[in-house]
Amino acid sequence: MNAVETDRLTRIFGRVCAVHSVTLQVPEGAVFGLLGANGAGKSTLLRLLAGHLKPTSGIASILGRPAYPPVPARWLRLGYVSQSRYLPAWMTIGQCLDFARAMRPRWDVGKVERLSRRFELPLDARIRDLSRGHYVRLQIVLALAHNPEVILLDEPTSGLDPAARRELLSMLIDEIGLRGRTVVLSSQLVEDIERMADVVAIMDGGSLVATGAPDALKGSRSRIECASPVAEADLCAVPGLVELRRGPDGAVAVTNEPDGAIQFLRARGVEAATVVAPSLEEVFFDYVNRRPQ
Repeated sequence: MNAVETDRLTRIFGRVCAVHSVTLQVPEGAVFGLLGANGAGKSTLLRLLAGHLKPTSGIASILGRPAYPPVPARWLRLGYVSQSRYLPAWMTIGQCLDFARAMRPRWDVGKVERLSRRFELPLDARIRDLSRGHYVRLQIVLALAHNPEVILLDEPTSGLDPAARRELLSMLIDEIGLRGRTVVLSSQLVEDIERMADVVAIMDGGSLVATGAPDALKGSRSRIECASPVAEADLCAVPGLVELRRGPDGAVAVTNEPDGAIQFLRARGVEAATVVAPSLEEVFFDYVNRRPQ
């Protein structure tokens, strides 16, 4: 069963289509990574999944029920960490936790106490005085406090320094990565997605441009490095060509048909051509920058 599904989900703001006809399925228990640059539509998509926005068209569902309009019964099964600062600034962390507890019958007191200690949350600190890192940690505690079945994380490590980001990711992996929950995690940082996700979706311009397991996505793009001169016409005719790069040491063809590309080049006398497996970061940039140079 899929815990999260969308069918041609679209959201338009004025003349801007922030999410365009997105169709995806997230199986129960999967960690689904949503990778894209700023402005790709990731946050809008997660807000639609959380029920905070009404779709312009299409459908989003969580655990078999429409995400919009939001209903209390679904809130109890969903945890959401937003990029925005929406918690009451005048409250202390302790007051915020007490307030949230009163509205959630499935509140896990032991878990909240354990997470608050592990995340080193100063319960008497005002929310308005919290750093970005501590504010995100508080949001994560609130999102996990009622043991939700689905967790939406909108760029939780954004704005953190590398050490703080790595520490927070380790905590997230410990708390949700091995507990069978369904997670949708958005980020513009490939390292974050690759470290946590079972399935990765690349988003660009409001649309999903590629979806698959990290290794499958890497296999969808290969670099053919040509150390010897190659005729311009041959380079442009390489099978499955996605992008062409030229440098002082030769040419690099990015292709989704590496075997066919090698055979094609060797048939034209190009022996100094080798296949190089790309990183997920290279694959990401290839998908969002498709036109050959």
